[in-house]
Parts: sequence; C-alpha cells; structure tokens
Amino acid sequence: MEEINYNGYFTLQWHITHRCNLRCTHCYQDDYSAFEDRGSMKIILDQYTELLKEYNFKGYLNVTGGEPLTHPDLFWLLGEARSRGMTTAVLTNGTLIGRREAKRLKACGVDYVQVSLDGTKKGHDRIRGEGSFDLAVNGLRELAAQGIFTTVSFTAQRENLGELKKLAKLCGGIGADKLWYDRVVIPAGEDDGRLSLTADDFAKLSRQASRLNKKGMVSCARALQFIPCDKKSIYRCTAGERLLAVLADGTVMACRRLPVKCGSVRDSSLLRIYRSDPEILKLRSAPVPKACEGCEYSRLCGGGAKCVTFAKTGRYDLPDPDCPYLRK
Repeated sequence: MEEINYNGYFTLQWHITHRCNLRCTHCYQDDYSAFEDRGSMKIILDQYTELLKEYNFKGYLNVTGGEPLTHPDLFWLLGEARSRGMTTAVLTNGTLIGRREAKRLKACGVDYVQVSLDGTKKGHDRIRGEGSFDLAVNGLRELAAQGIFTTVSFTAQRENLGELKKLAKLCGGIGADKLWYDRVVIPAGEDDGRLSLTADDFAKLSRQASRLNKKGMVSCARALQFIPCDKKSIYRCTAGERLLAVLADGTVMACRRLPVKCGSVRDSSLLRIYRSDPEILKLRSAPVPKACEGCEYSRLCGGGAKCVTFAKTGRYDLPDPDCPYLRK
C-alpha cells in the first residue's frame, strides 16, 4: 500500500475578516463583522511560524474571509508571509479584483488565487447575487493577464448540478489554470433549501468530472475521490493533521467546514493548540473507519471528507456517506 506524502507542508487557512460584499445562499457564516487588525495578524503569523519551525513543516498559507479583498492589510500580510518563505494563496469571490488589485497580488508574490464560480452567469448570480458573475470573470481575466496561477472553485449543490461542463468550457476561454469542485456542506437538520447532494448526485457528478478530466477540461482531486483513477489524484482530508483554520475572532478549528472548535489564538498559541487540544489529537489519531478497511483506496482517502460526514451523520469518524464503494 502506498505511503501518504504531504510533501512537508502544513496549511493554515486564515479567515482574516468575516466581512463580505456578497451573501451566498450556501454561506456557512452567521457573523459578518469580525476583523483582524495588523497587530493581531502579526502575532498569529508569528505563532504559525513557530509551529512550522517546531515540526520542520513548510508553510502553506491560504488567506480568505469573508472576502479577503475587503481587508486593507491583505497585501501586507501576503508580502510578510512570502518573506518568511511561505507559499501563499488567496481564496476570494473575485468580484473586487481589477487591474490594480491583480498587479498588487503579483507584486506580493502570491502563488495562486482561487476564485469561486458556481456555474455560468444565470446559475452563479442566482447563488451569489446579481452581477457577481461578470465581476468574478473580469477578476479572473485580470489575474491571468498578470500571469498569476488561478483556480476556479465550484461548490456543487443540487441547483447547479448541470453547470460543471459549461463551466469547464468557460474556464478554458478565460485563462483559468484549474477547475475543481467540492460539495456544499450544510448540516442535515439545517438544510431547509435541500441544497446538499445525495450520494447518487455526487456519484453522477464525479463520473462527469472524470470524463472532463480525461479531456483535459477539469482537474479536480476531490471530484476524483471515489472513482477509479490515478491514485495520486485521490483526495485525503488532513484536518487537524496538516491543516488548521483560524477565524477572524481568533477561534481555531481543524477545518472551517468541520464545526468543531479547538481553542483560540487569543488564549493560547497555535503550537500549543496543535500539540494538546483534545479534538485535534482525536482527529489526528483517528483510524480509518472499519467499514473502509477492505477498500483498496482506504489508506489514501482515509474514509473521505470528514466535514461532509459530520454534516450528514453528526460524526466525523464514520465513512463518507457519499462513497459509492460503500453501496457495492
């Protein structure tokens, strides 16, 4: 069985602000006010640097929000992180990126920018707001003009299931380097709009993504999680292991989409939390679910996306309920 290789990276997904200019239908935020000042940002960056040095990890900093482009110190943070040898990325809705912002991102040495597109114009605007599609596409074009590597992120939900193929063609036309999708994550009891995919929905969409991948139109590791493919493409959840999230109010989580709080950088350091928080230790030591033990992919995927499993079952130590191999 292949050994898992993380290439030495430890990812911090940092929500530097909860402020956002959009109100998407699937948004998991219930607060849009929390905001880090530069002094607090430096303290947290120092804590992250300390953690990396302690374990000899390479830093992979994903800066997001809310909408990170609403934060006046975004570019300072990216430059400071790069000066410390970290790989940097920005996760954005793309609507606030014009030529000036794209040039500033280039000057900061950002390694890539991920822009959310949830379909073509009609479908995207229905989910994220009128006019947001054109602004996001313009942002992608400006990023491409600066030679910045761009990823388009597609949040798959029931109302945009038919959009992936159209979006793949669009991405090729606007110079996006990569398209991938993830499943919307809404707790079963709160999914009043019934946006979450069923297992059949996910299987169907994954097969479509696989066909698009073979044509060179889409490259999406999570989409290839549960279908026969090159094993290097299989996604594995690293929440609590090689991934932590910090929210703009200081809350630490193993993953933003896994609603388990693991302390706060206001009360402790990232290193101490990573070393000793009970939930993080539990995640890090969790075995592959028993139902997955006979599967040839189990060591590589680890049982699937813990955030989806938690949303649908209330536990994260069970197999991903969308996995088609469980139904065979």
